[in-house]
Amino acid sequence: MMAAGGGNLITLVAALIGVGVVAQILSDRFRIPSVVFLLASGVVLGPEVLGVVGPDSFGNALSAIVGLSVAIIVFEGAFHLRIDRLREAPAATFKLVTLGAAIALIGTTVAVRYALGTGWAVAALIGALLVATGPTVITPILEVVPVRNRVGTALETEGIVNDVTAAILAVVIFEAIIEDVNAPGELFALFTQRLGTGIVVGLAVAAIVVYALRYVDLSPGNAPQNARLLVLGGALVAYGAADAVATEAGIAAVATAGILLGNADVPYEDEITDFKGDVTLIVLSFVFIALAALLQFEYLIGLGLGGLIVAAVVALVIRPLLVFVSTHGGRFTREERLFMSFVGPRGIIPASVATLFAVEFRAEGMPEVANVLVGTVFLVIFLTVALEAGFARQIAEFLDVIPMRIIIIGSGNVGRTLARRLEDRGENVVLIEQDVNIV
Repeated sequence: MMAAGGGNLITLVAALIGVGVVAQILSDRFRIPSVVFLLASGVVLGPEVLGVVGPDSFGNALSAIVGLSVAIIVFEGAFHLRIDRLREAPAATFKLVTLGAAIALIGTTVAVRYALGTGWAVAALIGALLVATGPTVITPILEVVPVRNRVGTALETEGIVNDVTAAILAVVIFEAIIEDVNAPGELFALFTQRLGTGIVVGLAVAAIVVYALRYVDLSPGNAPQNARLLVLGGALVAYGAADAVATEAGIAAVATAGILLGNADVPYEDEITDFKGDVTLIVLSFVFIALAALLQFEYLIGLGLGGLIVAAVVALVIRPLLVFVSTHGGRFTREERLFMSFVGPRGIIPASVATLFAVEFRAEGMPEVANVLVGTVFLVIFLTVALEAGFARQIAEFLDVIPMRIIIIGSGNVGRTLARRLEDRGENVVLIEQDVNIV
């Protein structure tokens, strides 16, 4: 595959975005999460089928394109995360991103070490990447599967937080492998430096954007448009500034900025949300297709039976274990816990970071490590997306976790009491009242 020139690169990017838009339309038409169509499109366009896209198609621009795209995607997911919704399942959500993430990391590391025979450091690198579920795969699922608020909030929060921590942890382990760093203290310092940098930069950018939205004249005629551009620009600046200080700190920065801006009650919030949603769909389409198209089947075949064992353990053993441990004693029903167990597909963060690491490993004269890394990560992504995302709605219907939509007319004492009981049960309730004085 010949490296794309400037004109060819523009044509290729435009074509991939066009295919991605078609995938989104098919997703809405057939009520199947869009990531299924996006991955399938990438494989068809890749070197194994049509050969339209290959490893050299983007030249040296892939890293920058993927980085900025991931920044927008993570910011979008974080912007939608409402702090008040965390009351639905606060303890379980916290456990998912701490204890659950630790179970995923350790379990996956052990599975890779013994099923594929890699060294512990490489196994830990793959384990760190596969901790992340992420908004890139969870959000499309929740768009077609209207689960109860507590389930959706837990899955969304887990995806956003684990995207950040998994990416930073993976970078730390990668640098430890390349630079032969083994001391736990040094590894912990690298991790906290990146996470802390991201949080500080995210806080600063969010504060500036909120101040500008509230107190700066954005030109009354074009205020909504300027607000949208200001927020998008803020997300990209947060990513670039933090990443310039410490590699992969940018992901933590955009997540922090997104959560703060999404909960700050900023002006023109509806217009900002709609605009960011459209931009996210475009970049999500491009990145998923482009990364899937870079995969060569020889990487998957080279894993043999061990690769399938790792994927099965990750999806069928580790995921249910961490969900049931994290949600023990909470408000979740057994059916909801089973749904969360079987809906944990991996997404853009593992795919993009693994692809970039593979390039570095090959440059360091470690092609075997690169092949195992890319093959394992993409095999898990393909299988979990195809089976878990592809059949998410059927799984939800079988387990009966899709809530009823209930409208209660009249919000007197009886209406409010009934609404509270139905909401406690997990149903989605809307109260309609003519008298505006009734609270």
